[in-house]
Amino acid sequence: MKTNLQQKLESYGQKYWNFEKIKRNGIHKIASYPAMMVAPMQHKLIEDIINMEGNISNIFDPFHGSGTTLVEGERFGLDLIGIDINPLANLITKVKLQGINKDTIYNCNEELFLNIKKYKEEGVEVHSFEKIEKWFRKDVIYDLSVIRKSIIEEKDKRNREYYWTCMCDLIRKYSNTRSSTFKLHIKEDGKIINMNNNVINDFINSVEANINSFESEKSNNTLLIQGDSLEEMIKMKPESIDFICTSPPYGDNGTTVTYGQFSILSLFWIDQIDLNISNDQLIKNFSSIDTLSLGGRINPNISKSELIPSVTLVNILKGISIDKQKKIKNFFNDYFNAICNMIRVLKSGHLMVLTLGNRRVDDKEIKLDEITKEFCINNGLELEAEFVRNISRKRMPTRVSHVNNLGPVQSMTAETVLILRKEGSKDE
Repeated sequence: MKTNLQQKLESYGQKYWNFEKIKRNGIHKIASYPAMMVAPMQHKLIEDIINMEGNISNIFDPFHGSGTTLVEGERFGLDLIGIDINPLANLITKVKLQGINKDTIYNCNEELFLNIKKYKEEGVEVHSFEKIEKWFRKDVIYDLSVIRKSIIEEKDKRNREYYWTCMCDLIRKYSNTRSSTFKLHIKEDGKIINMNNNVINDFINSVEANINSFESEKSNNTLLIQGDSLEEMIKMKPESIDFICTSPPYGDNGTTVTYGQFSILSLFWIDQIDLNISNDQLIKNFSSIDTLSLGGRINPNISKSELIPSVTLVNILKGISIDKQKKIKNFFNDYFNAICNMIRVLKSGHLMVLTLGNRRVDDKEIKLDEITKEFCINNGLELEAEFVRNISRKRMPTRVSHVNNLGPVQSMTAETVLILRKEGSKDE
């Protein structure tokens, strides 16, 4: 028998949740990030659940990414708790939630632009990090150094953090890396040589245009943590969360969506004082974030023969090469650990919403939705509702890897949304 929530979600029609004609706008447009959630979808989902459930005062996203879910939760007056290991994701989300200092922003902009003009004409100490000249042309390095120096001199921290987010997209745009992938791959020489340098004008335009994206300041309580979700959730009190809404990683970042590689060039340019990085190892090299993220570290305690606690997963692994099985098992070891901690902090009788995608390994579908459903039901959750939506507009590569004799493997084109309820009586 269908639950009331399932009936409600289905009442909108089969294609409603695709949100095919929606484009990013407003606050969600101030900085790009891989695999961003669709804001109107999250808004509607949160709205329906709040209206049907009642007594929801806080929302928790343990993998907040660019902050879409938290921003939409804020619109309903909820207290916000978010965790992400990626310092760039944390900065972008922080800026979206805290906004700018509207009392000072226009004067700060004027001083910022004057400093940019001054340093451009008079000269500036050029910023440097390992392999910088591999990833940026010399003239681009100089102009980005001018902007960086000018931002650092801004005294208002909120406005300074806003300027860094405006700079992020330009760093990626004017780098020598290809835009067709989130991984760091060098462009063809001709494209690098012929690229027009409009770094400074683009930055100024971005700063001025994005100001209008910020709404009036909210009074929500916000706890935003830059750190490892597995470590940070352990510190949280059990049964302290009213509502969990998140999209956990679909696989280890190194072979799925390389959030770290996408972010690292920006992180090397941003002043470390404004990143508050919890672990210096995160920016040790170009792949550190992905390695330290969920499933990125090989766990020597997981043997080749050990069975993961999911019948569905065990059957899928049989068709995958031994070497790749180990990576998959390591990911699910971390993933199941994260799910268990999410269940622990969620209040009895309350809901957890998981947006999931099924990636492919050796051209075999890793059915994350079925595996997750099975694991959750075996660990004290009940399936309240679910639906599948197309993700044609989600910012992800359509082909993400190569398999011997098969060529490029198609990426996921759909997501499953699972809504699960923790067993026990709901607090009134």
